[in-house]
Amino acid sequence: LSAFLVFLLLSMATLGLVRIIEFCSRQRIDRTVLVNVYSAGLCRLLGMRIQTRGLVMEGPALRVCNHVSWTDIPILAAGLPLRFLAKREVASWPIIGWIAREIGTIFVRRGAGDSAKVRQTLVSALEGGSSVVVFPEGTTTTGAGVKRFHPHMLGAAIEAKCPVQAITIAYHRDGQRDWLVPFTGDDDFVAHLCRLLKKPAVRMDVLYHPPVTVSASDNPADLAQLFHQQVSQGLVTLREEYEPAAARRTPLNHKESATEPG
Repeated sequence: LSAFLVFLLLSMATLGLVRIIEFCSRQRIDRTVLVNVYSAGLCRLLGMRIQTRGLVMEGPALRVCNHVSWTDIPILAAGLPLRFLAKREVASWPIIGWIAREIGTIFVRRGAGDSAKVRQTLVSALEGGSSVVVFPEGTTTTGAGVKRFHPHMLGAAIEAKCPVQAITIAYHRDGQRDWLVPFTGDDDFVAHLCRLLKKPAVRMDVLYHPPVTVSASDNPADLAQLFHQQVSQGLVTLREEYEPAAARRTPLNHKESATEPG
């Protein structure tokens, strides 16, 4: 916890220095490298061991992903230049909220009826060359399955003429689906963070699906169904490949694998 707090304070100091340089030079500094390094360090401190599969599409794209916890964000940002769509409450979280604002997170107020404004913000970001991650489920889940995808944000990709890439994420610990990482219901951020820091490393599997080119004739509802099927099937694949293998592992195999390099 001490190392985590020191890391956050150093990150804030770095972002503060960037702001000062921007103010003096009157030019905005690209934060991509800073965000990637920060996110990778944060994942390391949280004990996240990331395993990726599939190919990451280069260039601007709308990425749609299932949503399990706030930890999804640094894990995805560790390997990609991304902006995120997040609930407005995140902006008020201690330290994390300030950092989220500094890296260009797009905040949404739930039930505020401003979906058209948010969609236009997404269109502008995509047309400006940014890749944006949205969580179409609209909330976090336990990771056991994938909730229905809401289609309204997918219209931004159609309007911006931008491809869409689906991403599936799954957390595993000790050969089973992890129950600690999901951040659901009325869970408190600080309490959840402390629970994560107390436990051993958790493995996160990230599966990148083939990108889909959209056109003006596409229906957002049909796209939502398509990407929901991709992400759901990806979750089944990750469970079948990881959990049965762990269940079949014998003590001898476990010992042998521990002595292998890498």
